[in-house]
Order: sequence, then structure tokens, then C-alpha cells
Amino acid sequence: MSELDNNTLAESASGTPGAQFRSGLAVLVGRTNVGKSTLLNALVGTKISIVTPKPQTTRDPIHGVVNRPEGQIVFVDTPGFFKTHASRLVDTLHERARQALQGVDVVVHVVDPSRAIGPEDEMVREALEGVAQPRLLCLNKLDLPERPYAEAWKAHREQYAGAYEVSAYTGQGLNELVQGIIEHLPVSPPLYPEDQVTNAHRNFILGELIREKVYLLMDKEVPYRTAVEIGAVEERLDSRGQPLVHVKATLLAANDRYKRMLIGAGGHRIREIGQAARQEMEAMLGKKVFLDMDVQVDRHLAE
Repeated sequence: MSELDNNTLAESASGTPGAQFRSGLAVLVGRTNVGKSTLLNALVGTKISIVTPKPQTTRDPIHGVVNRPEGQIVFVDTPGFFKTHASRLVDTLHERARQALQGVDVVVHVVDPSRAIGPEDEMVREALEGVAQPRLLCLNKLDLPERPYAEAWKAHREQYAGAYEVSAYTGQGLNELVQGIIEHLPVSPPLYPEDQVTNAHRNFILGELIREKVYLLMDKEVPYRTAVEIGAVEERLDSRGQPLVHVKATLLAANDRYKRMLIGAGGHRIREIGQAARQEMEAMLGKKVFLDMDVQVDRHLAE
């Protein structure tokens, strides 16, 4: 397809004759717990990525789509860089984050100005050194009363094509960030239909909601390598003839000790996890949910 043909398609997609509609991929990168997933959810306007205080909650890159009259941004959330003892899981997550930098149009480096610049931030900057695409600096957590390291980050803004201050919590600065990203995207028709907000399928999101509740409710005792498998998801009618979604899920623990922790005394912990997950599933699906959940051991998770 010629450049002229591509521009014609882009103008048509924008709905404005002569307008230069732009679309492309913008990857969110940063150290762990800078608020990338919260930022992604705020930008998209709905929850597609789980959020917990635990490091590297995000396991898989997720697309979140933002549409504007002048362009479409497909955001890519990534696992955070986390300096800890070596493990296969941590190495895998770091590699996924690095791979997400390939084939994108804009890199958004999200930082937390309330925390001192440390070795995890250096890991991110090293990963960005070979990136040719435009890099934007995004200082998150603008809602905090104290951000003592904001000026230290601003001192690096010459290394970036632009710098923005935002609050994923209140929405401050998000429109400016979106406009700044669109300016760096190529002229192109949209990558996703306007009514699609993510590439994540329903079962993946359901499993992520359960994993989020595990992390939130297990506190410091969380079995970090816990995984979730979603089995059958079936539309049924309850005893009163009302729509009901039956979800079969399995929590996978690395060993018997973690299995016992997830179940809890008398099964109270798994009931608590299930109740919290079910409530959020019902909000997402707009229907009553029956969540059938058990716990099994998968010793491969201990590797």
C-alpha cells in the first residue's frame, strides 16, 4: 500500500477530511510499583490490569486502547523491573518487559517521584539505552503532597522527547499525556475497533481478578508464585430463572504448605478470596456469578 493510500485510510478513520489520524503502540515501562497498571486503567477508563502493592504483580503485557478523534493509542502494560534475588520468575518477567520494547512507536517511562532514584530505575534506563523510538518521561503520583525526588527526575528530561506530570489516581495531566503520545505516533488507521478496549480475553481477566485478591488478602504471607487456571465459564439460569455465570477456577500453589495457607483454617481464606473475586466479576460481567474454586499443587511453580 502506498503512503498516499495509507494517509487516505487514516483520514477516513478520523472522520475529518484532511486530518492526519495517528495510531500505534505506546509501551509503559518503569520500576515496580510506580503505578503503571493504575495509570493504564485510568487512561482506558476501565479496569483491565490488576493492581496490588506487591512487586511485579503484572505478569503478561496487556493492551489497553485509548481513542481520540485525532488518534488511537494502544498502550502496553509491562512487568516492573525489580531488583531481588535471582529466580526464573523474576528473570522471565524482566525479559518480557524488555521484549515489550520491541516494535513499539513510543516508550513512556513511568516514574515515582516520591521514591529515591535507585538501582531498579537504573535497570530501566539501561533497558531504554538502545531504544530508538521517542521516549516520554511520565512523573506519576501528582496527587501526593510530597514528591521530594520530582526535581531529580526533571533534571533528566533532556534525555526524553517530552516530560509530563500526572496522577493516575485523580486523572490530573492524563489528557496532556495522551496528546503528547499521539503527536509521536505514525499516521495510520486504527489498530483496534473503536469499541474494543483491550486484547485480553474474558477468561484471562477473570483469572487475573482472582490472583489480585490472593495478593491483597494474603498480605505478607502471599505465596508469590501462585497461579490461576480458569476452566469452564458457562452461562446458566439460576433457580429463579435469572442469568448466572458459572466459573470454574483452580488456584495453583507451589507446595503443600502454600496450599494450606490459601485454603486457611476451615476454608476461611479461600472463601474470602472467592467472595472478593466474585463481587468484582459480577461488576465486570453485569450478571450474577457462581465461582467454584479449589486449590491444587503445581510443583513446577517452585522452580
